[in-house]
Amino acid sequence: MFDHGFDPGYVFRHPVFLVTFIIAIPAWIIAFASQAAAEAKYSSADGRTPVVNTLWFNIWIQLAVIIHLL
Repeated sequence: MFDHGFDPGYVFRHPVFLVTFIIAIPAWIIAFASQAAAEAKYSSADGRTPVVNTLWFNIWIQLAVIIHLL
């Protein structure tokens, strides 16, 4: 009944979706790089346990939402 395949034309036909993805994808790359830099710079008192460990979950959830909406 419904075709659930990927149709990139839908994104290109609607400028709001197109602009959203044009902004969202570089924003995710910046967030990922910033998280990696923060992880490399800061550590706990023992030097082994990462301080910003739980923020990785948010980075991957954000990527999953972007892919799902695309």
